[in-house]
Amino acid sequence: MPFASLQRTRLVRPFFMLFTAVTLASSLSACVTSSRGGDALSYAPGASSPVANLEGLVAGGGAARPQVARVEARDWKAVTVSGSYAIVAHNNAAADFGQRLRDRGVERVATALTGGVGGAYTANRDGIRQALASLGGGQACLFFATSHGNAAGIRLEAESRNRMLSPGDLDRLLDEHCGDRPTVAILSDCDAGIFLDSRMRQPNRILIAASARGRVSYGAKMYERYVNFDRCLMGAIDAGAATWQQAFNQALPCVQERERWLGVRPSEPQAYFGAQVANLGVPGAPPLSARLQ
Repeated sequence: MPFASLQRTRLVRPFFMLFTAVTLASSLSACVTSSRGGDALSYAPGASSPVANLEGLVAGGGAARPQVARVEARDWKAVTVSGSYAIVAHNNAAADFGQRLRDRGVERVATALTGGVGGAYTANRDGIRQALASLGGGQACLFFATSHGNAAGIRLEAESRNRMLSPGDLDRLLDEHCGDRPTVAILSDCDAGIFLDSRMRQPNRILIAASARGRVSYGAKMYERYVNFDRCLMGAIDAGAATWQQAFNQALPCVQERERWLGVRPSEPQAYFGAQVANLGVPGAPPLSARLQ
């Protein structure tokens, strides 16, 4: 190779490497369409595929903590909450979801109801805190709440003053009683997407919301046992969903089918899957089905 050509090559190569590094660094701050289990996944309104924000890959100098694929059912603790008794479907869902977990081998389950019998705890802040504390540590944490809601949070009719459980309230409860253990929080109400805010998005958490911010989550007919989202999510679990991602994905068509039939504006359920728990199995799921894929 002539000397001049060799010099040009030596000059161009560092520039190309620098350009590549800058391009890669800038791409890490953007959202990209992906289905990689190692990324933190957010299902955005109207999106047909998960959006991976790659926060799990850049944390800790580029190495994410190992993903948790499965926690034995006996090592979970779960609190189910009905924040409203305006329609009996909320109490039904909190009680029945808790029983489903027990049937799947979860031994530590506490239920907090509003205005009815059957729950060991009252569905206010103190009752929810007591329920979480009563279950001890555990290796994984599940919080399920169904009620009415708005842009301030999810309604707790048994609360004497401020009757809304806000994202900040829930974040503090989960920090205190679940810590950095794998944690699933399911919020079934209108405006539930507010719970997917930045403080709630932790790498050890899965957040499932029945509706997007500013959207209505539709109820039930008087003869139906559950509101629409609760019915569809429990139906997906009953049908054999192995992971929480699968349960959410399989619930979506069920929700959308009812909304099309009603002719209403879509509720657009949302979900966030932290990098450490993106493939976390539903309690009681078969080991081979729930492993990393």
